[in-house]
Amino acid sequence: MTRSSSQPSTTPADVQPAPRALAPFQASARWSAIAIALLSCCLMPFAGHLWPDFPAFLPAYHTVTIGTCCIAAYVLSGYFRRTGTRALLWLCGGSVFTATMLFVQFLSVEGALLPDVRVTGGIQTPDWLWILWHLAAAGMLLAYALEEWLAPGRKLADRGAALLSCVLLTLTAALAAVLAVTVLHDYLPRLDAAGAFSGIVGAAIGPLLQILSGAALLVLWRATRFATAISAWLGVAIVALGCDSLVTMMGGARFSVGWYGGRIDTMVAAFLILTMYLKEINRDYLAASREARTLAQDNLRLQGEHARLLRLFDQAPGFVAFLSGPRHTFQFVNAQFLRLAGQRELVGHHLHLALPELRAQGYVALVDTVAASGQAHSAQGMRLALRGSDGSTHEMFIDVLFQPDRDADGSVCGIYIQGSDVTARVLAQREVEHKQAQLEALVRQRSTSLEHTQAALMHAQKLEAIGKLTGGVAHDFNNVLHIISGNIDLIKMFSMANEKIVARCQSAQSAIKRGAKLSSQLLSFARKQPLRPNAVKLDEVFANMDLLIKRAVGEKVDVILAISPSAWNIKVDPQQLENVVLNLAMNAGDALKRGGELRISARNVILSPSEQAASGAESRECVRLSFADNGHGMSEAVRERAFEPFFSTKGIGKGSGLGLSMTYGFVKQSGGHIEIDSTLGAGTSIVILLPRTVESAAPKKTGLVGSSEGGNETVLVVDDEKEIQENVAALLGELGYRVITASTADEAATLLDGSGKIDLLFTDVIMPGAISCMELAAMARVRHPDLRVLFTSGYTENAVTNNGKLDEGVTLLNKPYAREELAGAVRKLLSSRTSATI
Repeated sequence: MTRSSSQPSTTPADVQPAPRALAPFQASARWSAIAIALLSCCLMPFAGHLWPDFPAFLPAYHTVTIGTCCIAAYVLSGYFRRTGTRALLWLCGGSVFTATMLFVQFLSVEGALLPDVRVTGGIQTPDWLWILWHLAAAGMLLAYALEEWLAPGRKLADRGAALLSCVLLTLTAALAAVLAVTVLHDYLPRLDAAGAFSGIVGAAIGPLLQILSGAALLVLWRATRFATAISAWLGVAIVALGCDSLVTMMGGARFSVGWYGGRIDTMVAAFLILTMYLKEINRDYLAASREARTLAQDNLRLQGEHARLLRLFDQAPGFVAFLSGPRHTFQFVNAQFLRLAGQRELVGHHLHLALPELRAQGYVALVDTVAASGQAHSAQGMRLALRGSDGSTHEMFIDVLFQPDRDADGSVCGIYIQGSDVTARVLAQREVEHKQAQLEALVRQRSTSLEHTQAALMHAQKLEAIGKLTGGVAHDFNNVLHIISGNIDLIKMFSMANEKIVARCQSAQSAIKRGAKLSSQLLSFARKQPLRPNAVKLDEVFANMDLLIKRAVGEKVDVILAISPSAWNIKVDPQQLENVVLNLAMNAGDALKRGGELRISARNVILSPSEQAASGAESRECVRLSFADNGHGMSEAVRERAFEPFFSTKGIGKGSGLGLSMTYGFVKQSGGHIEIDSTLGAGTSIVILLPRTVESAAPKKTGLVGSSEGGNETVLVVDDEKEIQENVAALLGELGYRVITASTADEAATLLDGSGKIDLLFTDVIMPGAISCMELAAMARVRHPDLRVLFTSGYTENAVTNNGKLDEGVTLLNKPYAREELAGAVRKLLSSRTSATI
């Protein structure tokens, strides 16, 4: 056969497609159909021969056939429940109808159960029942074939209800058929004439059965091509049904060869069909079991992989979630996502219902956009406000990625969410931006502060330079004063009978004392004055000085003492503290010539770290001592120079200008801080901060006061000033002491071994040479264990002091000193031989 040119062949003309091999079930079904057909054809020539009546034949035939139909109905119902294929209902209903008809037919055959007894119906009932179940079987097969042709694979949703309806309808039809052939038996056309079936053929029922069977076979082939086991074996059933009716009618009468052959054909075919069908069902079941086991194993593996992935997601440092479906249902979330959401129940809930606050923030619309467009969306620093577990709303910032997930056909089936909480980073960035915005103002502020700091530093450096200068001047000045003072003492000793000379000497000594006080004030400003600090209690100090303060300020000034009884103890030189108080009181009195008020207060304060750093105080726990007056105040220029030595606004001859400078040096040397707050015309407030001490207040110590009488002990005098050395030697010699002199510590060290016993070492602090005064004192104590040491200086330069405070056990006689002071100090030390000294 040639093809039209309008239909080009896709197969080469010289290559014929190979015939498709039959499946095993198709081959079995084909050979079964051929065997049934051949067997039926072989019986045709002998169909009319009569055989004996076998009583057990009909019960066996009906039992096997009815059982086969019932089993087939049961298996088909189970197959329908599994697949839901609508065409199977025709097979199931036909099997039920056939079994019912065969059962009633068995009861209507005379002698089937009891000899010569017909249980139901009449003589025509078995024939009509045979016709009805053959027509129903053929019609059932034809209906199944048409269903598979017109609507192949059609499924029913409610399978239980459909199966129940099928059974009820079939039983109703069977009941109607049974009633028709029993109750209406006498009204039916007569088909059986003396056991012959000529009425069936004459009524064209036989040909109708053949036509229905042939049509069913043809339609089933057209619809399925016998490609499935059930369609192939149904084809065998159709062949068997057609051969059954054909052989039966060819036999023409009951108990003929055709009659026996048709029933045997039906019984064998039905049994064979059921057996083959069960075999295929068993094969499907075994395959399904293998697939189920494989599927179970795969499911277990997938569940393990799923659990592992969930653990990985749950342990992820950021938050992870997956939304599925058009309503964005949470499929899974990790621990970080739950923490952000306040531990709310999320899995299985829609996004807009589980987290309703996200709708107003635009997140729901964003997810909708990602799902609709299929494009991923990422953002950094997005603001997110979620309700916490305590009901409050927490604001945060997140980096987030919305990644759409696609199914096999490319449509978006879910959205993967991954992100991290970057609140700390965003807030830090905002803080940086805020700081940058304030940078210009901060630079201006810092520049102004730097200018003030530079001015303060220059002022401090100025004071420091002045302090160094005044310290050096005070040292030389004290030595000069001491030489003068010593010579005047000698003059007085040699001229006691001349009253005029003694008077002049006393006048000169008064001037020397004023000079010594001036030198002491200079050293105090320079913070070089040796201090003898003790723990003091301020309320006791001011209680003892109450009258002195009132005399210093004058009667027109009201003095208010607000000294807190709970004020902490401070460790200062009591004598220097009293001088400071009197100096500040006198300054206030000068500012209140017309009267006014001076308020002196003391209370405890605890400085902040920044305040301590700014003030330079040695401790955060301080006592705040304030002197506030409502006098004429100071201008800014005066306030800036107030602590300079010799600076005064009182006029020439009305003050030395050293009161505030001495106060400044004393406070700084005591580890404290002092500042002036003054407004011209509104008064002045001087605030002093002194560090707290935990020591108890000690009784007030007396100076180096002793008997001025002399003795016969040996004294080693060491001083680099030759005049001072000779003057001291003369004074001590007049007092009866044996005096040895040396100009340096090195020279004195050589005298320690060759001068006999030495009872006291009287040495200057600052001297040239390799040996210091402290080293000399140590050497002297080793060679003369009972030796006492008395130091003297007009400027110690920290040789016997630590931060301006005398070392423990050091006895110092400040230059210049009078004859009586020298005599008393020497006698006091020599009289304390049993006391421990350094």
